[in-house]
Amino acid sequence: MKSSLPYAGEYAEFITITCLDWKPLLADDTAKEIIIDSLEFLTNANRLRIYAFVIMSNHFHLIWQMLGDHKRRDVQRRFS
Repeated sequence: MKSSLPYAGEYAEFITITCLDWKPLLADDTAKEIIIDSLEFLTNANRLRIYAFVIMSNHFHLIWQMLGDHKRRDVQRRFS
């Protein structure tokens, strides 16, 4: 049975993004703000829904779901 929800994927996804060689590139609050601003932009543009995220010094986790016809690879490309 096909869902009538406006989601590209039927379920939310868990994703982990790591810094190269686990370097603490996200220790600075400025780096965290850039990530949060980007997530806010993608959410406001109705490309995805964020359920939860956590940012550590060398990686971060997201639980997100693509909206509409947006593909994860396209959203990730615009996220970076």
